[in-house]
Formats: sequence, C-alpha cells, structure tokens
Amino acid sequence: MTLKSLAKRVTPAWAFRTRDRYRNARATRRFAGMPTDQVFETIYREGLWGGEAGGEPTSGRGSHDATIVEPYVAAVTAFLQELPARPDAVDLGCGDFNVGSRIRPACGRYVACDVAASVIERNRGHYPAELDVDFRALDMLTEPLPEGDVAFVRQVLQHLSNAQIQQVLPKLRRYRWVLITEHVSDDPRFVPNLDIVAGPGIRTERRSGVVLADPPFSFVADEAREICRVDHEEGTIVTTAYRFDGTGA
Repeated sequence: MTLKSLAKRVTPAWAFRTRDRYRNARATRRFAGMPTDQVFETIYREGLWGGEAGGEPTSGRGSHDATIVEPYVAAVTAFLQELPARPDAVDLGCGDFNVGSRIRPACGRYVACDVAASVIERNRGHYPAELDVDFRALDMLTEPLPEGDVAFVRQVLQHLSNAQIQQVLPKLRRYRWVLITEHVSDDPRFVPNLDIVAGPGIRTERRSGVVLADPPFSFVADEAREICRVDHEEGTIVTTAYRFDGTGA
C-alpha cells in the first residue's frame, strides 16, 4: 500500500468534501468565461483528472476505476447486443477512449469525438488502426453531430453549465438511442441541476447532479430506461438509455 492510498483510507470523508468544495470554487474562478475547448485542453494538459504512471494525462477515475468501468461496459454491451444489428455509434466526449475501446467491438461504424484536439491526436497514435475508429476533434456545443444510430454521452454533461447542456440536448434527438451517464449525489439535501461553470469539477461537490427529467431541462424521450447503476463515493453513477422515434434536430 502506498502512502497516498493509506492517507485516503485514514482521512475522514468531511476532509475530502472540504477539499472538493475548495477545488470547485478555485476552478470556477479560473475557468469562467474560458472557451470550452480551452477548458478541457487545460484539464488534460495539467492532468487535473489524473494521469498514467508514465505521465500521460487521462480522463480520470471514471474512465479507469474497474468498479465503475466494468459494470458500465457489461451493461452497455448487453444493451447493444439486444439491438437488431450492430449499431453505428457516436461517442461524444470520448476522452482517452479507455472505455470506448471496450465497447467498440459491439458496434458497427464508430466515431469518437472530443473537444480537446490534443486528446484526439493522442488517441489516433495510441490505438491500433485495426480498431477502426474515426477520431474527430469536435465541439458538440457548436458543431453538427456525426450521423449514427446510437450515441454515448458518458459523464460529460456533469462538467458543463446548465446553459451548455441545453445547447446539446436538442441535438441528441437525431439518434435512435442515446446512452447518458451522470454522477449524482446521494446526500439527503440533494438538489438537482445546480448550475456550475464548465470545468473539471462536477455537481456532487455541491450535493447535486444532472437530472435531465427535472427543470431546467425537462428532457423527454419516447422511452427512458436505466441500464446501469453504480454506487461510488457519496453518490451514484447512473446510465439511462433514451429512445427517440422521430427525426430530431
């Protein structure tokens, strides 16, 4: 056991909450008004979500912690295998693609997008051509989304402001299925959809989380069903599959 892991075991939970609130306030001051691509380029460049042993920045524990990743991959793969054929997939906010690479075999054509161009460039060099992934630098807030049958938006919206989320949601209706994953607080004082400035932090630090069915989003689909739920650090990571029958934006 490393000194760092030992410290995590003996440090009381309130100390981590205090640290997270401080980090969130500092990030708010720093990232307010910064263009979205610069926000996430900064996060990766400075390793604000952590990094590999060799020093390469990653998308953080949500993309590498087996207790989070394994249930998600199993649930999503099972869901995709229920569909009539392997779907063409669009991964919005693919990050370092550690999770997407696990899901890719269950899909047909696969387009993986991220607003951080440096991460996309890294992915192109890191993953073998045989994986057959179309990596694209793309700002889903302002640019048209790629065509596909199913879209994955995994722990992405939670890093955006409410106004930015509202920019994205109408665009997702172009897909037959959208699988959205969000981390919400399980604090009894939970209030959904408290606003934040886009950055490395998420709403659980404020006893909140993104709940698309609630205002200001009131997101409605032809079908919505939970396919995965993982308890994790004073909160729950929930994946919901939304189905749209009509032609969206």
